[in-house]
Amino acid sequence: MKRPYWICAVYFVLLVIGIPWYWPEESTSFVLGLPLWVVIAIAVSICASMFTAFLLLRYPWDTDVTQDE
Repeated sequence: MKRPYWICAVYFVLLVIGIPWYWPEESTSFVLGLPLWVVIAIAVSICASMFTAFLLLRYPWDTDVTQDE
């Protein structure tokens, strides 16, 4: 079975972008009343959800699971 390393890479990039550890504490940028880092974290969360849905719809599931007794 071929391992899809690109999927792990996409999740890693989303993780790096979504966690606001690189934002300065004195950041005063606001969007719709929320700090900019919050808006970016929410946007990345939505992107990660859409990517997960894409993967689940794109790749077939093994639904023929048999249990050996």
